[in-house]
Amino acid sequence: MTFSFLHSSQSLVPLFEDAINGTNLSPKAHYVRADLLDKATAQGGIDEALSVEIADALHSYALDVDLLLLTCSSLSSVVDGVKASGVPAERTDRLLAEAVFAGAMKTPGAQSVAVLIAAPTTVVPTRTLFEQCRVEMGAEAVGLKVILLPDVWSLFLSGDLEAYRQALAKAIDAFLTGADAFSHVALGQASMGPALAFCQSPRANSVWTITGATRAYLAAM
Repeated sequence: MTFSFLHSSQSLVPLFEDAINGTNLSPKAHYVRADLLDKATAQGGIDEALSVEIADALHSYALDVDLLLLTCSSLSSVVDGVKASGVPAERTDRLLAEAVFAGAMKTPGAQSVAVLIAAPTTVVPTRTLFEQCRVEMGAEAVGLKVILLPDVWSLFLSGDLEAYRQALAKAIDAFLTGADAFSHVALGQASMGPALAFCQSPRANSVWTITGATRAYLAAM
């Protein structure tokens, strides 16, 4: 199977390379379209014109592969429409949602999922996606809450990844300290994953990530 990635930031390329390190998987290409995220951020979401532009990019980059993976949660809702038209594309945040709910459904007792988000533009598409997956998978009994971590996304947009990850780690630790009500905690954006290395909470090791879900998905194909 051939596959490529479409990212919205160059910083996501090494994250997904690391995710498949040690496997026999190798992407045909990593495409980066930071301009698409810039537009979504500037206008506070995806309007019709930007949706068409993202769809055109998905069509173009998927032409020579069996699967194109869009790794930006702020843009990924457009994938659902192009998939319906036959484009071999998938959104990596869906891989995360499906993995988390599958894990929750296999765990005895009452379960509840918390999805942490850094970008304001990602909150609505992430909530919509997880609610949709919960219904599709018959996981309505699993609780769900999508939570925006404040005051961190501007650091990512500024390009200061070290400060972004340190600030995220503190915010994640603070959340995990009082997160006993949630059996499963996930990071809803791929860029958030590296912050776990700086976390102090013992629960950080069990937090679900997009890169981890993507690795498992590709390895199983």
